[in-house]
Amino acid sequence: MKRQLFLYLFLLTALVLLFFVVNMKKELKHRDVKIEKLENRLTSKVQKYQDTIGQLRIDVMEKSSFSLADDPYAIEYLYKEGIDYKTLTQHIQDQLIDLNLKKGGNPLIPYDPMGGDRMMINSVKMLNHKWVIADFTDGKYWGQILIKVFYNDDKTISFELAESFLYPFDVTK
Repeated sequence: MKRQLFLYLFLLTALVLLFFVVNMKKELKHRDVKIEKLENRLTSKVQKYQDTIGQLRIDVMEKSSFSLADDPYAIEYLYKEGIDYKTLTQHIQDQLIDLNLKKGGNPLIPYDPMGGDRMMINSVKMLNHKWVIADFTDGKYWGQILIKVFYNDDKTISFELAESFLYPFDVTK
């Protein structure tokens, strides 16, 4: 009787172990499938983000190609003249914006105001050490100007209008 009891216990234990092995095998297979799906999703997201980062790098390079901060020749020229380009950029922006306070608007803008009280410069970008591009408005009409920058012997800066453009009146309709 003892022998039969051990035999039944052995068979029961073998069946339980077999059940655990089969169940664990299925569980591992299920987890492997889950892991593979997650890896595929991660790989596709990484690829998508790498593509986005690559495109952003291209965009930054294209947008900064005409910028004083990214022009080593202009920076070297200013350095030889004893001018710090970082403070120069802010100084020129301040001077151009201050010209907005003159009666009748900014004198560098060759257009009379049509929709507001005066034409004023909104934003300024230094293209290099000699040229500045700016956009202007009177509140209703918009345009852009290209300005030449001159460094005088007395350490002052003067400006001269090179080109201007006023957007057509119906461009926003």
